[in-house]
Amino acid sequence: MMEEKRMDFLKDTSYAIAKMRMKYDEMDEKTVYKKGIKKGMRKGVKKGVKQGKISLLKELLRQKWELTESDEKDLDSLNEEEVNQIVQVLNRINTPKDLQDQLKKLSDPKHQAENHAQFSFSHD
Repeated sequence: MMEEKRMDFLKDTSYAIAKMRMKYDEMDEKTVYKKGIKKGMRKGVKKGVKQGKISLLKELLRQKWELTESDEKDLDSLNEEEVNQIVQVLNRINTPKDLQDQLKKLSDPKHQAENHAQFSFSHD
């Protein structure tokens, strides 16, 4: 009789522990899921902002001349910092050749190093 009560107690305890583990696992899963959603949303917003900047830049350049497929492809491949650099010199881009020169400067490693050094010294 005593052994039977002990076995029932152990079964009940084991069941309660298993139920708690399931609940905590479920909570952990929800937390991980929520964090994943937030991270994905941040990435999506950042990508959307970048695409928006590129779209606006393309539209401004289209007002000056017709963009080629190559121009559009080059503009689409820019990162956010490069887009910002193009925007800073936008008033000096009057022809497709000017645009190609600016894009070439962005892809030139030597120019990138000089540009980076120039920006870092401008704060001193």
